[in-house]
Amino acid sequence: MESIALWQASALCGIASWIAVSSCFNVTQKIRSLLQPWASHHVAAGTPAVLRIQKHQNRYLDALFSGLSCVVSVPFYTAFLPFLFWSGHGKLARQMTLLMAFCDYSGNCIKDVVSAPRPSSPPVRRVTATKDEEDNALEYGLPSSHTLNTVCLSGYLLHYVLSYMQVQDQSLTFAAVAFVCLLVCLTGWGRIYLGMHSLIDIIGGLLIGLMILASWLTVHDHIDSFIISGQNVTTFWATLSFLLLFAYPTPEFPTPSFEYHTAFDGVAFGIVRKHYTIFTY
Repeated sequence: MESIALWQASALCGIASWIAVSSCFNVTQKIRSLLQPWASHHVAAGTPAVLRIQKHQNRYLDALFSGLSCVVSVPFYTAFLPFLFWSGHGKLARQMTLLMAFCDYSGNCIKDVVSAPRPSSPPVRRVTATKDEEDNALEYGLPSSHTLNTVCLSGYLLHYVLSYMQVQDQSLTFAAVAFVCLLVCLTGWGRIYLGMHSLIDIIGGLLIGLMILASWLTVHDHIDSFIISGQNVTTFWATLSFLLLFAYPTPEFPTPSFEYHTAFDGVAFGIVRKHYTIFTY
């Protein structure tokens, strides 16, 4: 019991200390002063590549990539995740919800710290077919959230399905991995085609997504065990959620990113509280 309370207190104190230090020493502004010029340069340098890709524009590709962007967007997963709960795959639903909350928080934190612009429009043609895309255009560009989320969530879903079904057929495994890779590539290419991101944004989303996915796969069982049978789960998670609101960096100019994080923060806490109550009582 003492060791459990110790690591929880250490984690929360660490976040609180970071909030105090970053506020006193303007850490966000100092990091931004280092990274923003570099990122902005690469975004501007990548504009000719975006324009070359957009030379092949037509209404069919507009519809394809706009539809794909909706399929891998946060609103889609918001509608999709409840079906996982209803289908009886509780662990998968819990993990994907918490993973999405973590991806959303991490990606938007980096966006608002760096505050790198999206490709300038004009000359880039920006396609925003939905209200969600219009809101996304108000955020900063680096990294691409669509790419990051697609890597993490499709990668974790692939891992779960292959593990749950205990697939032994190598050709089936290869086909599943190839499909996920194709989905990631089309998502990244589509974001450039739609004028929402430059190449550096896509690369950033891909690399950060792979790091988050690799990290998550090493701790997801521990997280699930903690939610189901841990000590002080509700108190710890409520305090964690509260501290993360204050730990979120202030962007150079206001964006909707903090609102998205706050919403998912509440969803994650609700999932944790619900499952802890069910398995405990």
